[in-house]
Formats: sequence, structure tokens, C-alpha cells
Amino acid sequence: MLANLATRTDKRRRRLRRLAWVLAAALFADSILVVRFLGWSAANMPPPLPDVPHAAGVVFFNDFGDAEGLGPGSMARIEYAADLFAAGKVQRIICVGGQRAQRAQSGAALMAAALVRRGVPAERVQHDTQSFDTLTNWRSAQASLTPAEANDPLLVSAPLHLLRIRHVTGGVGTPAPTASIPQELHRRGVAIWLDVHREWLAWGAAALLPADLYRHWVKRWRDFWDNPPPTNPAHHKPSTDE
Repeated sequence: MLANLATRTDKRRRRLRRLAWVLAAALFADSILVVRFLGWSAANMPPPLPDVPHAAGVVFFNDFGDAEGLGPGSMARIEYAADLFAAGKVQRIICVGGQRAQRAQSGAALMAAALVRRGVPAERVQHDTQSFDTLTNWRSAQASLTPAEANDPLLVSAPLHLLRIRHVTGGVGTPAPTASIPQELHRRGVAIWLDVHREWLAWGAAALLPADLYRHWVKRWRDFWDNPPPTNPAHHKPSTDE
């Protein structure tokens, strides 16, 4: 009996060791893929913005939070867009994204108000109220751009998100990343691992799911994730690029 118990214990230990080796190998492989993706992202980042004015810019929503209703990702984009306007590099700004069923104001509306508070004239700011993911963000932006503006709008977002935006837009527009990949690594630290996996999930879901199922899944997930906290209004969840 004791021999049988010892045998079972030994087998259990061997299984746990094998599982630990499998998990370690999977984590190592995943880390290699993350590093390669970041390297590819850095190599595919656009050159510095040309010193010429653009007729319009499109600012993509990122997150809700404490600062004027916006999280740090959205605020970085707002500050950058306001600087671009002050420098004369963009003449009009369109904010898109952040529509959530349980929120009175969309993220785009909050971003537009934040831009006005930073000195951008209200008549030079526009926002949508219906878009909730990168694809609907871009469709809403297209509906707001004039034919002349639609040729080359500035696309303002975080660098990893801009790579996906460029895929969605089919190469239309000039990317205006809020930071470089090295700057994002310094700012986000190990959290960049989550950012990369979030991008992989977004790319994969859009590629593999039927369009109707994808839209339904994304909207339900956004509404759930970005629900206003009922008991602690100061709390906000981590950034989730659309």
C-alpha cells in the first residue's frame, strides 16, 4: 500500500515537472515573439511628420479615467493633437471612438471637450458618438472628412495601435504616433507585454471571426470592460486600445 502511494506521488511529481517545462517553454517562445513583434513595429514606424500643415487630423480614443474623464492613453493623444494644432500642423481635429452603452458621453466627446480646454477653437473640433472599435472609428472619420481632407489626414494614436490603424485604413493618412517604440517601452515597462497581446487579439479576432460576430463581440466586450464603476468613481481600468 505504501509502495502504491509512493508510486502515485512520484507520477504526480513527474507530471508537474513536465507541465512546468511546457509552461516555461511556452513563456520563452512567447517572449521571443513579443520581442520580434516590437522589432517589426519599430522598423515599420513612419518617419517624423513632414513640416507641412494637414487639413484634418483624426484622434483615436483609448481609455476612460480620472483626468477630465479620460485615461492616460487618451490624454497623451489629446495633448499631442493640441500641440500639433498649436504648431500649425493640423487645421481641424476629429475625435472618434469610445461609444459605450452605459456611459452618457462617448470617449470622443470627452476628448473633443479636452481639446477645446487646451485652446483649440470649438469650431475646429468635431467628434462622433457611435464608433466603438478601430474599424467603426475609421468609418466615422471618413464620414466626417471632406473630400480634400480624406486624401491625407493625420492619424493620432499610440505606435502599436497605429500599425493596426494603417491596416484598417488601407494606407490612407499620415500616422502621427504619440511616441516611439523605445519611448513606449520605457513608459510601459513590462506592461508592454499586455499591449502586444492585446494587439494580437485584435488582429486575430478581426481576421478570423465573421464580420457580424466580430462587431457583436467587440461591442459587448467594450460595454462590459468600460462600464462606469458603481461604487468607486475614482477607479478606472487599464487602457484598452480600440
